[in-house]
Amino acid sequence: MTNSIEDEVETSITNAISSAGVTGVNFFTSARASPRLLPFVYVDAEINSEEVAPFTGIFDLNVTISYVARADTSSNQGYDQKFFEIQQALYTDPNLASQMTTASASLEFYIANITNIGKRIVSPSRTWATDILMDVKVTAK
Repeated sequence: MTNSIEDEVETSITNAISSAGVTGVNFFTSARASPRLLPFVYVDAEINSEEVAPFTGIFDLNVTISYVARADTSSNQGYDQKFFEIQQALYTDPNLASQMTTASASLEFYIANITNIGKRIVSPSRTWATDILMDVKVTAK
């Protein structure tokens, strides 16, 4: 593994969503600081702690998946429908952790739980944004 755990988690999540057939959005991770082309899915992962004990290699991460689209060029119904597609991509058989492990060449996901979903309006940029917050436990393969 050549990237950080956070980068690998973000890439695995974007791969899992896009491999589920979600189209019509651009995918970005926290590694891209420059402006993003709308509509987009943005994934940001941050390590909370190392689980069990130091140097175990099992990390607890907070992950935010944000879907953002212009409010003046898409209808509320169209926005909600695309978000539903993204959300459905996270609910697969047998579970999300297995789906993300399959999408990753270098990580083993033990737990991947959605903890919260929140919708907001960003008035200066005239966009809708919906955030999916996740708790993820992962280690390198």
